[in-house]
Parts: sequence; C-alpha cells; structure tokens
Amino acid sequence: MTGEQYQKGGEPVFTTEQRPVFVYGTLRAGQGNYFGILEGTTIQERPAILNDYAIFGSGVPFAIQRDGRKVVGEVMDVDPEQWPDVLRRLDRLEGYRGEGRNNMYDRKVRTVTLADGSEIEAYVYLAGESSRRWFTDAEEIPDGDFVKAESR
Repeated sequence: MTGEQYQKGGEPVFTTEQRPVFVYGTLRAGQGNYFGILEGTTIQERPAILNDYAIFGSGVPFAIQRDGRKVVGEVMDVDPEQWPDVLRRLDRLEGYRGEGRNNMYDRKVRTVTLADGSEIEAYVYLAGESSRRWFTDAEEIPDGDFVKAESR
C-alpha cells in the first residue's frame, strides 16, 4: 500500500506506508500500551521472532542489534482504514520524530520470522540514539521475551 507523507509541529516529513508492525514489549497483546493503541485495530496478530537482536530493560524494553540473539514478539496487521491514526499513535508513543532525528526509538523495516518459519518485512521500533544513552546500564533479557520476564 502506498503511504502518505505527514508533518506535525515542524517535524520532518516521513512515510506512512502500511506494513505489519513487529512489537516486543508493552505493545504486545495483553500488555499496557496494547490496550490504548492496538486493541481493536488489528485484523491479525501473529507470534514472531526478530533474529540477531537482543532486548534490554524492564518496564520500558528496547532492542539493539546483537548477532545470534533473538527477540520474541508479535506481528500486528492493522486494519487499513485505521492505519494512519495507529501509526501516528505508535510514533508518538515511541518518540519517533522522523529519520535521522534524535529519536527514543527508530522505526525501521526488518525481516521477522513467523511461527510457521516464513519471513516477512515489518516495521520495528528499535533503540534510538537517545535510548541507547539512557539505558546504558540495562540488563539483557536472556531469552528475548519481555512478557515472560515481566511475569517472573
């Protein structure tokens, strides 16, 4: 689906092209931010893995590239009619202000592996420059599963 460009409050223009979103922390089904942003907007939610990344932190998790590691999460397929609003809310939550900015999280396209072994490209919010500095002492979640770690 072709995306639009948007600009708010002097922020840079960036694409809103629709694609699935891989979530691994508080946006996963049943977690706190899922209810305010994704609940009722998805047409499909599928378990998935982001390979060669590790997840760090508790409460506010973030992913950083690390060969041989994995991040457990879900791919959210958002209803096309709701996509523009959902993307704006996701970007706002994740502190994403556009490519090349000092973002809390950067929205990137990455290949994720679904439970059936197939691979798809999805947006993933990865640790931006400011979050990498903020969370310098955060511990890695060893099995890559934020929800499991938070329930311990």
